[in-house]
Amino acid sequence: MPASRTESFRVRIGDREVKVKVRNPRVAKLLQESVNAGVEVFVGLKASNLDGGSVVAEDVRIVHRGMVRPPYEDVDPSIPATFARRSYLAIRLPKYQKVLKVQHVILKSARRFLEEEGFTELLPPVISTASDPGLRGARKLKTVLYGREYELMSSIVMFKQVAASALGKVYFIARNVREEPPENAATWRHLVEFTQLDLEQVGASMEELMRLGERLISRICVDVLSEAGSIVREFNPGIECPTPPFKRITFREAAQLARSLGEPTPEYGELTQKGEEAISKHFSEPFWIVNFPSASRGFYYLRDPRDPRYNRDFNLILPGGFGEVMDGGEREYRYEEVLARLNELGEDLSKYSWFLDALKIGLAPSAGFGLGIERLTRYILNLRYVWEATAFPKPPGVTDAP
Repeated sequence: MPASRTESFRVRIGDREVKVKVRNPRVAKLLQESVNAGVEVFVGLKASNLDGGSVVAEDVRIVHRGMVRPPYEDVDPSIPATFARRSYLAIRLPKYQKVLKVQHVILKSARRFLEEEGFTELLPPVISTASDPGLRGARKLKTVLYGREYELMSSIVMFKQVAASALGKVYFIARNVREEPPENAATWRHLVEFTQLDLEQVGASMEELMRLGERLISRICVDVLSEAGSIVREFNPGIECPTPPFKRITFREAAQLARSLGEPTPEYGELTQKGEEAISKHFSEPFWIVNFPSASRGFYYLRDPRDPRYNRDFNLILPGGFGEVMDGGEREYRYEEVLARLNELGEDLSKYSWFLDALKIGLAPSAGFGLGIERLTRYILNLRYVWEATAFPKPPGVTDAP
């Protein structure tokens, strides 16, 4: 390599690439050797017009040089085990940097919307003596703190119900952990560790929360297209933001539809994963399923007084097979009813003592929902797998992930 020549190299700054012309022959030689070896090099440079396609760097320093070639070929989301284990590499790729930037806008938009609606953000708990028992086949993870068994948070539903009685309108950006059955990896929409926007509002009805959820989803979509539209359309060229009100069907209608699509569904049970996917593919716009059987759901939902076999609750289902993204409803706030339901479920009441005490003191009637952030990101960007929508994913059945 002639020392007098100006050599050009592609330099990545975040998710952007620029062509940098290096004048220093020694630095150019070291960079070329690194390129030939396939190792990562971190450089410091002084240059102007970094947003342009080509710049001449006045001062380039090699800050650090990797020791081995990074195995980017392992970053294949169709193989969840290796993808998860190599997530520290995936985050370096422009594709996933763009995904995370869009997710940042989603969270920013949601926070802005909820602030305008008068909600207060609280920091979420991570462990508790008891978490959500209604996990649809998943298992809670446990730890020991000062000799007492605690559960890692699988849902903060009890905490937000208590907090709403104090503050009126609250929300958390909550990280949850559930040991999903390994076979749930085949749905492409389950994670062991995931994020929910969990909110609760005192005095709200199921219908009011559904309207709030519709406006939140629509606002997020509009904001993302406004602030990151070029990225979104690169992933999802045909995206259209949904317009409220969304279509609504009852659980009984959903179960009948699932059966007509060839997916067996019990009358008073839960939709199967395949049944939910089949129904989702049947629609082209987000839609609600309301009034799930009380026997299949958690103790914290208020039963419908017109037919106590069903709850005053809802799921928002994304179309095209993307499935459920929001779960919520009106809360049971009466001590006697919660106690009876926990006994029906065979739960250890001592684990729920703090919540039962709060119910005795008195909790206000409220309603709330949880919105899956990774699932919404996947939908907006039309990603195939939900584990592509988080920085360090833990898909079902995968061990040794960071």
